[in-house]
This record gives sequence, C-alpha cells and structure tokens, in this order.
Amino acid sequence: MAPLDRWLAWAPVLERIYQEELGRSAFSDPEAFVNWTYHWRESGHDEQWVLDRIRESPEWRARHPGNEPPAASQPPLQHGLVQITDASDGTLVPRTYSYWPNALIREDGIYCFFPFTDGVRFFRIRDRIIDRLGHLVSALGETGEGRYWNHDGFLYYVVGPQLKRFNPLNGDTQTVFDIAALHPNCRLWQCHSSDDGRTHSGTVQQIVADGAYPSIASIVSNIGSVTIFPAQGQLDESHLDRSGRFLVILENHDNRIIDLETGDSTVIADAEGAVAHADCGDGFIVGEDNHRGACIRWNLKQLARGPDILFRTWNMGHVSVRGGRCLVSDQTSLSLAALDGSGVTPILEHGMTGSGYDAQVQGSLDPSGQVATCLSNRSGRLEAYLLTL
Repeated sequence: MAPLDRWLAWAPVLERIYQEELGRSAFSDPEAFVNWTYHWRESGHDEQWVLDRIRESPEWRARHPGNEPPAASQPPLQHGLVQITDASDGTLVPRTYSYWPNALIREDGIYCFFPFTDGVRFFRIRDRIIDRLGHLVSALGETGEGRYWNHDGFLYYVVGPQLKRFNPLNGDTQTVFDIAALHPNCRLWQCHSSDDGRTHSGTVQQIVADGAYPSIASIVSNIGSVTIFPAQGQLDESHLDRSGRFLVILENHDNRIIDLETGDSTVIADAEGAVAHADCGDGFIVGEDNHRGACIRWNLKQLARGPDILFRTWNMGHVSVRGGRCLVSDQTSLSLAALDGSGVTPILEHGMTGSGYDAQVQGSLDPSGQVATCLSNRSGRLEAYLLTL
C-alpha cells in the first residue's frame, strides 16, 4: 500500500474531479473517498479512469440529463501523411487558420489551396499524385486569410465589401452578399458559412487612412436578409455555428451568443468560461477557457447547464471542428479530442520549429472531418501537408 503522504497528494485531484463532474465535495462521503483512492491509485489507474467511472454513475447521469457516458479513449488512429508542396512551388506564407478548411473532398480528388508570396495556389491530390492547378482565383490575393471550403462544395472568399463563392468544377463565381450600400467605406472580414450555404456571418470593418481598421459590427446574411449586430465593446471576431442558427461574437474577452431563430442574446463573461481560439460545430462551440485551464465545449442550445470540459490544458493551441471531430494543434502535435470528453488521441508530431505566431501550427479539418491540412517546416523549409484520418 502506498504511504499516507501519497494518498494525501491524490486528494486534491479527486476533489477537483468531484466538484467539476458532480458538483460536490469528494469528502462528503469519507468511505467512498477511501474506496476511490484505493482502486484508483493502488491499482495503477490514471485520472481518466476515474472520470470514466464517475460518468457511468446514476448521480452523474442525473446531473447531466440527456448525456450518455463517454466511451473510453480509442487507440491511436492510423493515418497517412502526404507532403503537397515542395521547393518548385515557391515560398509559402504562414497564414492558414484552423477554423477555415483548406481542403475539400470531391469525386475527382482532394482540392487544397495554400498562400504563397505570389498568391494563392491550388492543388489536387489523387492517390498521392499531386496536380498543381495554379492560381484558379486571382481575387484571392496574397494570403489564405478569410478563404475557406464549405460543406456545400464552394470556396468562399472576401473581396472588399463582398463575400463571394467559387465552384472549382466549372469556375463559376457568385456574389453571396455585398455590404457596400449598407456600410459605405467598410469591408468584410472573418466570414463564416453554415454547412448548407444559406447563412453567412462576417465582421464589418471601417476603412481608415492610418492604423488598423476598427471592427464596428457583426453581420449575418440569410438568403438575402441581412441583420446587423453593432459592437458592444472591443470586437475581436464572430463565429457562426454549422447549422447557421447561432452567432458567437467575441468582444471584450467575453462571448455574446445570439440565437438567430429567437433573437435571444446571452453573454458568457471571460471569468465564467468564455472561449478563445474557438471553432463551432452544429449547435456548439469548442475553445480554450484560460481560467479553468481547459478546452471546453458549450452546448449553444443549453447554455444554462454550463460547459463540458474536454481536456485539461494551458496554452491549448488551436482547434478545428468539422464532421463530428475536433482536431487540436498544440506546440508539438496534432491530436483528436473526443467531443464527449472521453479523451485525446495523439495522431502526429507535426515537427514545426520556431517561435512566435507564424510558428504556430493550425491544423484544419476539411468540411467532412475526414482529412486535415497543416503547414510545417519539419523538412527544413515550410511545406503544406495533407493528413488522412
């Protein structure tokens, strides 16, 4: 049996789990505490084992109605890694983002785009054969910021006050919506689209002669109808969930959540679990809570129940949520975090070196969640990679 001082060291960990999962102290039942600690540590189990056992209990089910106990963590997934670019393509610009997919799976291959110093270049991958398609859309500019494939099969991109979309199969380009008349001398920034391509969001920025463009409002377009949500503080950006029902506005380090069906607005304060480095799924948002030290998931339909903790972390990195999966990019690795909180599965050490924002890997899932892209200098120079999950 372990010495008493080791048992005492385990007590705070068990107390934290009880408070988070059951809302009460582990010491409210001393006999149960001794039993837990014995079976937990004397048998060599880890913290996840305790979480799994507690979430199987009737008490946990009663506190979390409608939730099934999460399944145990799965073994590491098999994956395939393909290097897409090489020195012949030129110099990549480290401006890809986790919440904007760079890849799209179509019947004739996987289409990807990446930013280079001479503009955005497109690639098609078929059975590990790389087809270099060049600059398919000249209006994409010199970086990949604000460009994304959507589940409806279009590439969306911003040109000044307009959100446009491009069909890679026939080259057709359409204007989705235009804010020029509504907001003169402004541009769109940080746009997102629902999976069905019917609802879109963006940040309205005022164009000024000097300095950064101030963000003055969030905007939502739904089949021609446009709604404006003026900034109520220092506006960072906005996110739209995959269903198109919820708008999440990040301002003053808080999250202002708008139910676009009912018009209801709820503010989650920074200290209460507002998330950053976030991405949305269908009816939920995942991101970092820098007060709890955790990656958390908010159910946007049931905000009153509070967030679920997916895993413990400080300086989480970035998340990409698509197709029921959550890809986490931290300082060393790409991993899959189970959205039910059952664990994190490491997939790949990305090998990126360096410091500062440009050295942060931001792995991005395709709209279906089957493949991911990332940039890394693991080969000695910055290259783009495709990861099959």
